[in-house]
Amino acid sequence: MTAQPLQTLKDGYAFDGETLELGVALNGEEPSKDTPISVPLAMLNRHGLVAGATGTGSSPAPPARAKP
Repeated sequence: MTAQPLQTLKDGYAFDGETLELGVALNGEEPSKDTPISVPLAMLNRHGLVAGATGTGSSPAPPARAKP
């Protein structure tokens, strides 16, 4: 990967405020330590993945977790 795509990623994941760092971008198979990938903490309540086999309760889990 050239410097331009890495810079585009770096710019795209630059947020104001607190973030949760998920890792770094890869340059081929090598980690690019100066290109962090993060998500703003304020967005964490909007994104989630619940994976499970049929009958494991994965469908009712998100609404149940969303209730205060």
